[in-house]
Amino acid sequence: MNSLESTKYRNTLEAGGVPPAQALAHADALGEVLENIPTKDWVRAEIQALKFDMLKWMISLFLAQTSVAIGAVVVLIRYLPH
Repeated sequence: MNSLESTKYRNTLEAGGVPPAQALAHADALGEVLENIPTKDWVRAEIQALKFDMLKWMISLFLAQTSVAIGAVVVLIRYLPH
């Protein structure tokens, strides 16, 4: 929250009957909260990273599943009577 918005918010609180010290504390607290809200670009970057991680896991699990299936077929072929 920039200083102009902070001042306007504080003045609005004071006009509503909030003591000046308390209005200032509210404005400062709200400013800190608003500074920590993530941006759209940050959220998009995080989602992109998660998509990449999910793809890595899916490929790894697919390869592991395929290896187990091939191993099971080899065992069945080798140890079943002909």
